[in-house]
Parts: sequence; structure tokens; C-alpha cells
Amino acid sequence: MLKKNFVLGLSILIAVVLLLSVWPVSTYAQQETDGENFIFVNYIGQEMTLDLDDVTYIVPGTDAAPEGGRLTLTLPAGEHKFAANVPAGPKGHAGEFTITPGSVVAKAARLDTTGPVVDNGILIQAPKEFVLVFDFDPFAAPVEEMPTVDAWQPSAVLPAMGGLVVVNHIGDELTVDINGELYKVSPPTNDIPGRVQINMAPGNHRYTVSVPAGSLNSDITVVAGQIIALNISADPPPPRKYKVGEEFEIIQPVTIRLFEEDLTGQTAVAETPAATIPDDTAPSATPDDSAPLTLPTTGGETDPVMSPLPAISDGLTITNYAGDTLIFTIDNKTYTIARNAEQTLSLSPGQYTYTASSPGVAAGGVVDLGTGYSVKLSVAINVTHDFLNVYQATKSPLNLGRP
Repeated sequence: MLKKNFVLGLSILIAVVLLLSVWPVSTYAQQETDGENFIFVNYIGQEMTLDLDDVTYIVPGTDAAPEGGRLTLTLPAGEHKFAANVPAGPKGHAGEFTITPGSVVAKAARLDTTGPVVDNGILIQAPKEFVLVFDFDPFAAPVEEMPTVDAWQPSAVLPAMGGLVVVNHIGDELTVDINGELYKVSPPTNDIPGRVQINMAPGNHRYTVSVPAGSLNSDITVVAGQIIALNISADPPPPRKYKVGEEFEIIQPVTIRLFEEDLTGQTAVAETPAATIPDDTAPSATPDDSAPLTLPTTGGETDPVMSPLPAISDGLTITNYAGDTLIFTIDNKTYTIARNAEQTLSLSPGQYTYTASSPGVAAGGVVDLGTGYSVKLSVAINVTHDFLNVYQATKSPLNLGRP
């Protein structure tokens, strides 16, 4: 009996010694992960669930914390899998990340929306809301916002001339047609509107201002020495209605608004005006009134005509309906086009090979560009998100009303 108890006690002692021999290793592994090295911020206006390595956490939303619900954890180094979901809400987001010793991983969640899927002008899939999880730098210092100052002033007009300033408050480039002359007015930047000043002869002038989805026609009476501003704005578009299987207008029509303002008292002295429409009633110079052209004494020649600019096509416009950022490559140059945005490229006439790609899918093709017509490429993705469709439309002065 005594021998049996001795053997049992010896076995227990050996087990304790073995346990103590591995204890320092376990303690060291725990010390490597001391400190919070994973941050998750919920910018959605309701609580969400975060499944992390088969453990579920409830993260409050912005309704519970003005700066977003915040979850911080201490995770071991290595790979980790997650899935972020809104209970009974839109599609969630799953993924994985790797934590290395001494590093911190920070992720945040917000709601985003896919773009509409259109095929030959027919809506085949309405936009869908989904949870987007993205990376951010938790140690980034906030950027100090500098106040924007609008220091623009109209230029003094030439004698016996009047001035017209077109002020663009719309989020698109504005095209102005005055007596057949075209001007481009850039959209606002940092809350400062785009402007173009046009000096012209006194009298009544017909003009048209337009953006891709709307236009406005009117008349303006220009008075010598006076500068009038045309402030152009637009009503916000009505809420979208998505009816699958019906025709879908990619660009919503907008109603343009106009407000006139007298800027005569705000003029600043300038050497030359931005643009000038000549007075058709003024006498024009004849060859007899002009000084003859002479050649220099050594080399070169006098050319009364400016050298012609290289021929440019009427433009290639790429519109991105692929539901994600589009990478478009043409003429050995790459352009990045945001979702539901478009970009117009100025290229010389000719035939070009292009490539359009969005995460996971790509498409290529050939486009012919020439003068007298413009080409538009619309890029969309199919329902299963595994194929890009590129639709080409050509417009010329003879078929402006048709694609």
C-alpha cells in the first residue's frame, strides 16, 4: 500500500514539474500580444455585429456614440477572419487581415450603394445598399481646414464696352453660347464658383447656358461701362425611381435657375479681359489701313497667321456605370473614373485600342475618333458582376438627337 502511494505521489510531482516547465513559454506568448492592436469603428447609424474568428461582438452605431461605436481588442499575431453585418439589414462584408507583432490594424464600417445596372437603356438591376469595411490610419493627425476665401473681382471693361460674368454654381461644367461663341465655365471648387467674364459691345444679346442634363435660353441687354453677372444654379433632382425592366435615364434632367447681379462697383483693374466679343458695328481695318509686313534682315519670316494647332477630335467621353472605380487605358495613358462619373478626353483623330477594368473584370475594344462627331463609351457590369459591357454611341451635327 505504501509503495502504491509513493508511485502515485511521484507521478503527481512529475506532472507538476512538466507543467511548470512550459509555463514560461505560455507567459511569453501572452506578453507579445499585450496592448490593444485591433480597432473597429462603426459609422453606421445603428448597432452591428462583428464576427471575428468565430466570436461575435456587438458594436454600437453613431446613434449611441456621435463619433461612431468603437471596439478595441488585443489579438494574437497572425491571420484573422471577420464578417460585419447589420441585423436584418443590407448585405454584409467579410474578409481577413493579418496582425504582425507590434502592429495595429484599424478598420471601420459604413453603408455604401452599388450603381444601377443598365443594358441598352433598360434598367436590369436597381442600386443595392451594402456594408463597406475599409482601412484607416488610427494615428493620422486631423488635417486643419483652411478657410476658403473668394478673392475674385471682375476686370474693368474696355471703353465703350460692357461686361457679362457667367457664374457657375452647378456641380457640372457649364457651356455658354453667346451669339454663336462657346465658352466653358468650370464647376465650383472648395465652395468657390467657377466664373468667366466676357466683354462685348452694348446691345441685346441672345445666350444659352447648358449642362449635360438641362439648359436655359434668354436675352441680356449689355450697357457700356456696366458689368452684369449671370448666377447659374440648379434645383436638386427629385428622388430616383428605379423600375427594373423599364427605360432608365442615366442623367436626370435638372431645372436651371438664373439670378442677375450688377457687379459694376466691384471691378478691379486688369490689363486684358478674360474674353471679348468684338463690336460688329466698328469699322474694320482694310489692307490699305494696315502696315505692310516686312522680313527681318537676317533669317526667319513674318507670319501673320498663328501656326495651326494639332487636329483634335470632337472628344471621347467615358461614363462609368460599373458600380466601382473604373480604370481606363487608351493612347498609353491611364485614367481613373469614379463610380457613376464620366470623363471627356481630348485625343487626335484616329483609331485607338482601349482597356476598361474594374475590380475582378475587364474589357477591351477599338474606337475610331474623328472631327465632326463625338464618341461616348458607357461601361456597365452584368448582374453576376463577372463581365463588363461597353456600349458605344456616336453623335454628330446631323444626329444630335439620336445616339
